[in-house]
Amino acid sequence: MSNDRKFLLVILLLTGLAFPAVAQKKDPLYRRVLEKIRTLDAGLDPAFIYQLDPHWSVALTGGVRQAGIRQDYSFLTNMSRMDDHGIIEERDSPSWMSSSLQGPVEGVAGLQVGYGNVGLSFSQRVSRNGEDRNRNFSFDYLSSGYAVQLQYFDFTQPMDFRLTISEPGEWDYYSDGGKTRNPGRMQTFIADMFYFFNNQRFSYPAVYKGTKIQRRSAGSWMFGTKVINSIVENDPEEELSLWTGGLAKESTLQVSVGGGFSYNYVPFHRQPAGNGLKGLRNLTFNVTFLPMVTLFNQFTTTFRILLGGDFDTRVNTMYGNLLVNYVARTGVSYTWDRMQVNLSGSYDSYRYRGVNKIEGVVDDRVETTGRFERWNVSLRLCRMF
Repeated sequence: MSNDRKFLLVILLLTGLAFPAVAQKKDPLYRRVLEKIRTLDAGLDPAFIYQLDPHWSVALTGGVRQAGIRQDYSFLTNMSRMDDHGIIEERDSPSWMSSSLQGPVEGVAGLQVGYGNVGLSFSQRVSRNGEDRNRNFSFDYLSSGYAVQLQYFDFTQPMDFRLTISEPGEWDYYSDGGKTRNPGRMQTFIADMFYFFNNQRFSYPAVYKGTKIQRRSAGSWMFGTKVINSIVENDPEEELSLWTGGLAKESTLQVSVGGGFSYNYVPFHRQPAGNGLKGLRNLTFNVTFLPMVTLFNQFTTTFRILLGGDFDTRVNTMYGNLLVNYVARTGVSYTWDRMQVNLSGSYDSYRYRGVNKIEGVVDDRVETTGRFERWNVSLRLCRMF
């Protein structure tokens, strides 16, 4: 992870954790953070939310997931037709180029450790030959009022590509494609921050973490912010790079905001028999949908061009159009005594569109669109201590 992204991650983390304690100015930040983690949320309606004392939890996770990114380019290519006497026809032909790094549907296994509202997790692809271990790291701070979730993905996979010039039947028609010999690499950092307005009667982590138990069905309107930084790299000596003028790396940075709704449905709940958790039973379902508008949409391309026997690095940046993306999540959780099992699914999608610049094509103007998609289904078996 680059230094810039590490800095951004730390700032988001400190901002999210410090937010509810900004009014306290005397204690150092780390003490306020620890106190917040150890203290039960004040103001919750006990008729709707049952709070557990802050405790340690360890969970085994497993599931299936798929992630990928695709770019499409539209531009003009100067084409010429020749005979024995020279060029007999020349024109600027419409051309289309696509590249994608689409991971397979893969099984994953991982471990999650948490205390109170804080959780850390790691998962990776289950691979028989020990290769292509696509990894995922995440940090979350989930309270009833707000949630901060940071995720980092690192995927390697061969890239698919195709170049098409003109239309079938035309003299300048050309089409070719394939798969890169060396795998491309996609690294994605996602920061999600949610605020829930009905934070006295609704608990978002009731299904996804279990630090609080939803006793009665309730929902909440919510506000969300998402930051995405994704980098796709490929070998500059691959045929794909040659077709695109030395393209070696593409990166996107997006900031989106939006509003949506989250609802917890509780068909069954039973309080513990005594002071501990013995006898606790709870079944809760959640559905969350959050449309988002992308306010900042930056797309950067890095080229390595061979000049005079050495590679020259050139960078081009475009700012994409205003687009609508969304977050969708659903899950179910069952708790008994100190054990909990969660089944959840999520889908993240973002798009970008604008005018890029690639040397070697007519006018250097390239209409560029791209889309990142990720879905996963996860099973979590948790033991609370």
